[in-house]
Amino acid sequence: GRVGPAGVEAGAERAEALREADRLKDALLASVSHDLRTPLTTNKALAHDIASDGDERAATIEQQADRLNRMVADLLDLSRLNAGELPVRAELNAAEDVVGAAIQQVSAAFAGRELRTSIAWTEPVLAGRFDFVHALRILVNLLENAHKYSPRSEPVEIQLARLGTTIAISVADRGPGVPAAERERIFEPFYRPERSTPDAGSAGLGLSIALRLAMAQGGTLSYEDRSGGGSVFTLALPAVADATIDALAGADELLKSG
Repeated sequence: GRVGPAGVEAGAERAEALREADRLKDALLASVSHDLRTPLTTNKALAHDIASDGDERAATIEQQADRLNRMVADLLDLSRLNAGELPVRAELNAAEDVVGAAIQQVSAAFAGRELRTSIAWTEPVLAGRFDFVHALRILVNLLENAHKYSPRSEPVEIQLARLGTTIAISVADRGPGVPAAERERIFEPFYRPERSTPDAGSAGLGLSIALRLAMAQGGTLSYEDRSGGGSVFTLALPAVADATIDALAGADELLKSG
């Protein structure tokens, strides 16, 4: 049947109420996160001073302050992304460079664990137009998750290829994967796998921020089951035209020769 004027009006009011609730939630996140910064900084500084006197407990306090600071930084970034206030600079970059930087950043955590890299060469340089810093943050998050949720005896694999108008960077592991019932939620803020412990070391914001960062630079982030077991997360970023790739390759050679 038809929805009468009263029903339409009620639906519009409900939609507006939900939008207002979202605005208030984002404002609360931003305010609380900002206000937490000062006491956390103070606690960390005091713990550092006490640790220098030989009290080992102070080192634990300092580590926990660092952990809370990372969570607060994620909360602030999430609120800025939701408000469209986090700067994104899409520039010409070689995809291999951002993959290399991500591998280097996680090298300490991956000590003793195999990390395999596969590059499907279709051009001299696989280049795209994206924000290097934000793309790096996304890849580091994916690598850290793969390391956290999969057996250390199994390698984590990174594959880099050009697919049509995009550059696809995939991170694959042999962990338990994501249950079908949870797949629509993995990119939601504060999501954590149901199997994770309450003290998992994060606020469950990593994938949510990663997705928003990917979208903000014209890319996507997706999940799929891995054949034989495990997960594959793929970051797709805008590729550039062949002529631009040739220009980048030429500039690279010029820098090397100079």
